[in-house]
Formats: sequence, structure tokens, C-alpha cells
Amino acid sequence: MVHARYVVVHYHIFKNGGTTLELILEREFSERFATLHGQGRDAVLDAGDLLEFLEQHPGITAVSSHHLRYPKPESRRMVLFDCCFLRNPLSRLRSCYEHFRRSNSSDLYSRWARSYTPREFVKRLIQEAPHQVSDVQVTQLAHGGVFTRPADEQDLKCARAVIRDMALPGIVEMFDESLLVAEYFLRPTFPSVRLEYVPQNVSHPGRPSPVESPEYWEDFWGRDLYDQLLRLNRMDLELLAQTNQELLRRLDRVPRAAEGLADFRWRCARLAAVSAASEGPSIAATEPVRPLRVAAGG
Repeated sequence: MVHARYVVVHYHIFKNGGTTLELILEREFSERFATLHGQGRDAVLDAGDLLEFLEQHPGITAVSSHHLRYPKPESRRMVLFDCCFLRNPLSRLRSCYEHFRRSNSSDLYSRWARSYTPREFVKRLIQEAPHQVSDVQVTQLAHGGVFTRPADEQDLKCARAVIRDMALPGIVEMFDESLLVAEYFLRPTFPSVRLEYVPQNVSHPGRPSPVESPEYWEDFWGRDLYDQLLRLNRMDLELLAQTNQELLRRLDRVPRAAEGLADFRWRCARLAAVSAASEGPSIAATEPVRPLRVAAGG
């Protein structure tokens, strides 16, 4: 009898917390972790490429890739714990702008970001690069990122099915809850995996996933552009709401979830303190206070 091989596969959507997730997997799986990328920044890898890579590297147990696209592969010899995080598309656009603005690259988007305000940058994207601003996440899940037309209800249905079938779905605005749920459902297969983290590559240190109000976005983009972005991202916003429901459904299956979430956040704070201390004596780091555990039945 041949035993199944278990592999965690992270499908990395740009500016959706992927660097943090990649470092978690690298820490937890060490030499059993690998990144999988094609040749060139715009490369696209599919299910066949993933299976070929895993067959050629039998010791790999976790993979992260910017270039890998759904659908995930089917294999009788492997069980894949696929993971992909979604994000509010307006927050994602702001983060993209800030990323390109900080970049020293000479690519087109970086040049635009260094020259334009956020509003001007996004208006330029709408005019000349609609694939970067219109229902990007639905297109990524339903069509492997290939943009040939605006997403529609059938695309949303397809993307929703991917999320429903996904082993480890996540939302950037619910990062801690997402990782607590992932840790719980990974436990039968990977009992020693712990997913606490220190945020990486974030635009707003200390609050990597802000939840902004409609009033905030209307003021940030301007009323006319805000209304246009809502229309361009209606499918993404619906998919995010449906993923939120699915995540809450799974969180409800986690025993004593509130206590577990408090403990998870304590572990994250402790890891951040250790990381800060390792950077040198000039970095102040204090040990966080662990939340009290309530005895069963108490």
C-alpha cells in the first residue's frame, strides 16, 4: 500500500499577505519548504507544473508560489492543503500603489506610482491596465489570472467554488482568525505546525490589515473614483463577503475559539518581541502577558 503524500500549497496573490505566509511556511517546514517560480516575473504555472515539481522533489512538504494558478491538481498519490488569501480590493489597490512607490524598479507601474498621487495612479490603471484594477481576485481564482473580459456572475460562482473547496482559505483583514483556523485543521496531519507570525512587507507597521469604512474610502479616492472602483470590483467584494462567511463557519468548528485566538495573538506578540530583541540591544522588547486560561466548566 502506498501512503498519500501531504503537501501545503500557498497560492500567492500579490499584496495579500503572501510574504508573511511564505516566511511562516519556511520557518515551520525548513528544508522541506520550497518556492516555485517560473522564468520571468509574468510567468504562469499550472497544475501540471506543480505536480511535476513535487514529483521531482519528493522531500518537499510545503510550497509557495507567486506564479502558480488554480485549478489545483488532482492526484491519487498526494493530498494538497491549498491556501490562498483574499483582501478588500480597495485596500489591495492602496497597498499596490505604496509598494510600487517605494520600489526602486524602473518598471512602468513603479514609475507611475512615483509620479502620481494614489487617485491619479488608479485612474491611470483604469485607463491603461484594467486587468490590474478590475475584479483581480475573482479573475485569479476563476481564470488563472487571465484577463480577457470583465468578470461576471459565472466567474464569481467558479471562484466561490474554489474557496469552498480550499483547504485553507484566508482573508487579510482577518489574518489571525484565518491562521488559527488553518492551524486547527492542519493539526491532524501536521501536529507540530504553529502559525504565529511577525508581519512582513506591510505598508502600515502595527496594523497590516486595516478595515476601513466606506466614508474613509470615499474621502481617500474621491466620490467619483470610489463609485467607479466599487463597480469595477463588485465581484471581488461579493467573493470577499462569501469567503468571510466560510471562514466564520470554520472558525465556529474550532473548540474555544475566542480563547484560542487570544493565545494565538499572545504567541504572535511573543515572537515579535523575540525578533525585535534579536535585532540588537537598541530595540526595546518586553515579554507579553499570556492570557489566562479558563478551566473547562469554569
